Amino acid sequence: MAIEVRHPPCEPLDRKQVAEVSARIKHLLPLPSEMDEVSVTVQAGPDGPPTQQQVVSSFPRWTSRDKRTALSVRADSLVIETTDYGSYDRMRELLDIVLQARLAVAAPAGVERIGLRYIDEIRVPAENGGSAPDWDQWVDTSLLGPAHIGAELGLAPVVNEGVFVFSGGSDHALVLRYGAQSDYAVQSTPDLRRPLPPPGPLFKLDIDSFWQAADEVPEFDEELILRQADALHEPVRGVFESVITDRLREEVLRNG
Repeated sequence: MAIEVRHPPCEPLDRKQVAEVSARIKHLLPLPSEMDEVSVTVQAGPDGPPTQQQVVSSFPRWTSRDKRTALSVRADSLVIETTDYGSYDRMRELLDIVLQARLAVAAPAGVERIGLRYIDEIRVPAENGGSAPDWDQWVDTSLLGPAHIGAELGLAPVVNEGVFVFSGGSDHALVLRYGAQSDYAVQSTPDLRRPLPPPGPLFKLDIDSFWQAADEVPEFDEELILRQADALHEPVRGVFESVITDRLREEVLRNG
């Protein structure tokens, strides 16, 4: 799960500001580090071939001792990531503490975008000697696409991927990406670890609920950001519950 708060670009945090943020969040994210980010700009010349300019920038990052939760503070955003979700209330509390720390050292000029992203891997056993689960037993059949066409031709579905965008008005949207696959949807990395289950077939549900400033960029206000996060979280659970079956709910999730 990830929470991103994007704002107009501002000066990178200096060493004193980084130290103050560290002090304010050390009970949750005690391990500070610095990450490098490479960006490439391609510019077309009037008379010659396009030229590329590579820029390497650094930003501070803090992680939990088990490296399953992290905070990155870039010049234009702050991002909280976790592979140890627990609950929305837990993540909201962490967001609140992070916002207070950010405001204490240097308040960005405004807030341009807030996003909550959830990626779930649904794993269930295959039945009747099959190599992959019968996904229509576990997720809504609307997510399986034209699988019946393959069945009529004696072809077994192996991979499918889809995307659907829901609008909640001029400044809210929810993007649902979904599909059956074999590769992990979320990897374990040295910077953000995740206990990996054995490889095998899975069904990915990737829900990105976001708000984007429309006509006016509001101030970077803690209460406003938390209210928007609450509003963005509200439809996420509804969408998730709507696209899974009672069998998944009762046989897998309640025993998980």
